[in-house]
Amino acid sequence: MQFTLSHSGQTGVQTTTVYPNQVTVTDEVSLKNVSKYDHVAGLFLNNTRSNAKFIQSDVLVMDIDNDHSENPDEWMTVERLKEIFADYNFALVTSRNHMNAKAGKAPRPKYHIYFQINEVTEKDIYVAMKEELCNQYKFFDDNAKDAARFFFGNTNAQVMWHDSWLTIDEDLFQTVSIDDEEDFDADFYTPPSGPIQQGSRNSTMSVFAAKILKRLGVTQEARYGFDEQAQKCVPPLDKAELDSIWGSAVRFYNRTIKTSKGYVAPDAFNRETLKPDDYS
Repeated sequence: MQFTLSHSGQTGVQTTTVYPNQVTVTDEVSLKNVSKYDHVAGLFLNNTRSNAKFIQSDVLVMDIDNDHSENPDEWMTVERLKEIFADYNFALVTSRNHMNAKAGKAPRPKYHIYFQINEVTEKDIYVAMKEELCNQYKFFDDNAKDAARFFFGNTNAQVMWHDSWLTIDEDLFQTVSIDDEEDFDADFYTPPSGPIQQGSRNSTMSVFAAKILKRLGVTQEARYGFDEQAQKCVPPLDKAELDSIWGSAVRFYNRTIKTSKGYVAPDAFNRETLKPDDYS
């Protein structure tokens, strides 16, 4: 496992926007050295942290503050996270408030978790991955999803390194298998349940695009479904923006989803599901 982080050379300075020090993290020691500084996941134009200046990233970093429950039995621990994400490459670093009382709440485990991914150069796809992680795992901080999120350094951090055989992006958007009995049409073509509001339109549409491409491939049917979903956006996204989101999703599908282990391509899936049970 390896991934790239950029740090500022400072610790605990929230106003810093420049992160000029790029480090390839390959083990616990290199991660501990980087995580003592304030840092960001990936590269930005002119080394300046900004969503508009996002260039690329090969790591998803999420916050686990364990504020989803006041019951210690429901808190995420190292052991639980290793069990949940056993198949994926990831690392854990304790945050600066780990086991400290904060905002009147009892001390609890607090972590930053680093998931290695295939390199992503599309900001909307990157944010969509974080969005989907929050959808699937409710213990992630829902406020830590933007592409330019920074993480405070911790000079006393404890680090856990977990090498495995998958990157989480290979599995993130619901693998389609021949045994999948989910009614795709019912899932994706139901009447709108509510508008997609400004502020979440791009990430929501990126998630949808990745899922529909995974199920239908790069087809006209998939684009029709995407355009139908886009009608829920309030205010509407213009065609250029939708084309950009769709293009990003297609590139992600071709580079990552199609090549992920266990993925069944739509044509193979359809051949299998249409095969008669009895040839007599």
